[in-house]
Amino acid sequence: MRKTLSIAAGLALSFLMLPSCGGNGGASPSAADVPIEVVDFDGLVAAVSTHTGEGLLLNFWATWCAPCVVELPELLEVGEAYEAQGGRVLGVSYDLMVPVQGTEAIEDELRAFLTKKGFALPTLIYDELDYDSINAHYELPGEVPVTLAIDKDGNVVDRQEGSAGKARFEEMMRKALGL
Repeated sequence: MRKTLSIAAGLALSFLMLPSCGGNGGASPSAADVPIEVVDFDGLVAAVSTHTGEGLLLNFWATWCAPCVVELPELLEVGEAYEAQGGRVLGVSYDLMVPVQGTEAIEDELRAFLTKKGFALPTLIYDELDYDSINAHYELPGEVPVTLAIDKDGNVVDRQEGSAGKARFEEMMRKALGL
């Protein structure tokens, strides 16, 4: 319990201090500088709650999921476009779902992947054997990609199961922001 609270507190601070979730333009952080944290279920819920008061697109994805990777540039472009209005994008990686390596190796590989692609996507790496808890909490189908639009009060106001493009992400972000 103490470890979970420490992780949640650390995540809250790192994600609250993050000014942007978009690409590499302007004052946005580079892909190499964005936070990547390994979390359990409680850490995930705590990290999402740090975005209360903002519009959030929560994207469940994995590097081994081709449709997930294809949609990331447009997802991040939308996040950057709505940043000034309080729009944020947060990724939840399922790369540990098929753990061939330990969490540290996956974290390093994910950072290298994001850096190589130039994706400044703050990412939580979900590390818990029970994926049913995350699927039940967010009503996920079990397959990625899935993107949830979460409003300023923390309510899921839209969802996209399967890949999407810029127009769909814009629609979701407007709903998240109440525009």
